[in-house]
Amino acid sequence: MEALELCRAHREALLVAVGVLSGIIIHVTIFIKSEWHLQAPHIFLQFCALYIAFPILANNLQDSLAGEIFHGLATWAYGYLAGLVASILVYRTILHPLTRAGYPGPWYAKVTKIWHVWAARNSKNHLVLDELHKKYGAFVRTGPAEITVFHPEVFMAVDGPRSECAKAEWYDIIHPSMSLVTTRYKPLHAARRREWNSGFTTKALLEHEAKILKYVDKLDQCIEADAKSGKITDMRNLLLWFGFDIMGEFVFSKSFGMLETQKWHHIIVRLQRALSLLGPMTPLPWLVHIAFDLAPRVSVLKDWFDIIAWCQSQMRDRLTNGSSNQSQDLAYYLMEKDAEDRDAFESDKFLWAAGDSLLAIVAGSEPTAVALIAVLCELGKHPEHTDQIYEELKDVDALDLKTLVNLPHLNAVIKESLRLHPALLTGGNRKTSDTGLTIGGRFIPPHTTIVAPRYTIGRLEDCFEQASEFIPERWTTRPEMVLNPAAYAPFGTGHHSCLGKTLALDTMKFVLARILKNYRFRPAPGDDSLSALETVRDQFTSNPGILKLQFEIRTGTT
Repeated sequence: MEALELCRAHREALLVAVGVLSGIIIHVTIFIKSEWHLQAPHIFLQFCALYIAFPILANNLQDSLAGEIFHGLATWAYGYLAGLVASILVYRTILHPLTRAGYPGPWYAKVTKIWHVWAARNSKNHLVLDELHKKYGAFVRTGPAEITVFHPEVFMAVDGPRSECAKAEWYDIIHPSMSLVTTRYKPLHAARRREWNSGFTTKALLEHEAKILKYVDKLDQCIEADAKSGKITDMRNLLLWFGFDIMGEFVFSKSFGMLETQKWHHIIVRLQRALSLLGPMTPLPWLVHIAFDLAPRVSVLKDWFDIIAWCQSQMRDRLTNGSSNQSQDLAYYLMEKDAEDRDAFESDKFLWAAGDSLLAIVAGSEPTAVALIAVLCELGKHPEHTDQIYEELKDVDALDLKTLVNLPHLNAVIKESLRLHPALLTGGNRKTSDTGLTIGGRFIPPHTTIVAPRYTIGRLEDCFEQASEFIPERWTTRPEMVLNPAAYAPFGTGHHSCLGKTLALDTMKFVLARILKNYRFRPAPGDDSLSALETVRDQFTSNPGILKLQFEIRTGTT
């Protein structure tokens, strides 16, 4: 009996040793050499089988051959897990190129990104990274294979014409759906971007701007009604409704109708809930995929998939029934303009257009609304700039874009607001190629994720004098205050820059010109600090807090 027990102990020790060795070998030869976030759900299920199902089966089938087999597999699995974890820890803390290069950062960041989910749980990732910059400097190791770079050269380095960087794993967020924004394969992105370009020609922009002016009128009517009745205006809601209504028209030729009803559209409410996932979960793409694959109908995850399905149905309806007006929309430029037949949407091209429609609605509506909220907050805190813009506007046509483009202080205020309050606070991660990358004299090893937080870089004191202060004159009469213009990149750089930049800026000018020419405004009672920007949440795009203003119609306007 003792010999049998000894033999069993030796066998289990051997199985554990083989498991440990297997874990090390699999990590070194397989896991360490490629991306695994898309396979995370399958790996998770395999681990559940190894560490939950096999021990249970071994226990329930005792004194049988099957029980012995499952017991052996479970024993091997414990050794495998120990070897895998040990190999990961040794590699990340001692052998990893970022460790050898001596990049500073929290000690736990070498081991895992799970800390980042906890730190960003309140969707304040821009402040989390800003604190790390203050503590560790311009280059901070924020993950096992991640560097956060607070240096003005980073934008051109990762997105410039000579860059070999690709989009990082986060951009597989809607996999297997496809879109221009999330495409990681460069040739495919370049081809798709060429198709998008047709929707942003001079002729197309004129058509889009004509639509925008209709919604500027509706926005103006809402503000005027509040001003006449003495009501407080909820500008956050109005501007978000405005942005989404425009993008519904831009994408599907169908407005969400929120400015007219003064109510949130049900699908936009669900979209807002779904986007809340992107705040705390952005640091761990693999965890997002586990949740999406294994619990797609649970709580806020259901909202995400319902929104994708809704965009697909809207695109299919638009392509089946045609546009509701005479001007062209995104569906026309991406699907109909060069299509040989009306059945084109049955191909992969439809899947592209459906994915693009979701990203266009998010990327085109929220950032514009956020930027307008930022401008109004800053003007509320610094009313002297409102007066200066009014002096530029009072004798000109607020509907003439050529005139608005040449108003120096209006444009400087917009530019300064975008510097301090970019719509993309920390998002836009890139990944270095096989050759690595040098930024600011520091070499970043191959296959390293690079985070470039616009929020902090736009406030660097060695790039802007009085960097945290709202001083629009730095873009006009005091150019010496801009020490390094490379730090200003609110719309991105190079071939990954925002295609809708011109349209977004034009929209902002139309809205601000109409509001500032027709109204005076002040903070609503109880919110003198205009806290919308202090309560902003980083959810890939920024999500500001409530902004309530008291408007007064200027004398001589209606």
